[in-house]
Amino acid sequence: MKLKLYYGPGACSLASHIALEEVGVPYETQRLNLAEGDQRKPEYLAINPRGRVPTLVADGQVLTENVGIMSFVAGGFGQGKIWPKDTWEQAKCLSSMAWLSNTVHPAYAHIVRTQRYADEPQAQEAVKAKAKSSFQECLQEIDRLLDGHRWSIGERFSVVDGYLLVFYRWGNRGGFPVKSLPNYTRVMKQVMDRAAVKKVMADEGITLD
Repeated sequence: MKLKLYYGPGACSLASHIALEEVGVPYETQRLNLAEGDQRKPEYLAINPRGRVPTLVADGQVLTENVGIMSFVAGGFGQGKIWPKDTWEQAKCLSSMAWLSNTVHPAYAHIVRTQRYADEPQAQEAVKAKAKSSFQECLQEIDRLLDGHRWSIGERFSVVDGYLLVFYRWGNRGGFPVKSLPNYTRVMKQVMDRAAVKKVMADEGITLD
């Protein structure tokens, strides 16, 4: 199967990029410079009209959104062992990824993309202030959920752990005290030590900071 991932360095697409590298199948990547608007160019919009990353093209078929891409990659290529065999734990993976996509990501987006949600400068500042509080609460909830657990789901690394790295990194770069969250930090250190994660971050040219 021919796989090609469209991503932005350090964007949420990092999670899908990690999943592809972890399962060990051949794949291509196309880097998009989001700051320069590559995601809004006609050639990319012809593939993903939403103008967002990630996008995975698998044998000519297009799949968007991290939850869909990671479920396909992790569940479809079992040799990577990043998708649980137990159906309950599979459901927990989907539940966790949906929450990260639908709640945690939008909380951060309201901080850095405030203009999407309010037009007036005063309203934007109010949105940003509330979003910072909401994102911090999300980070704290993740820390509580990881208490007493080696990994986020079960006893093995899974796609959820790679996805959690996205928000830990964003929080760290955004000045949030993520390193003071003991459980979240412990799990992310394990994630950062993985060969696949090191390779992906080097390929994307990003660091934790």
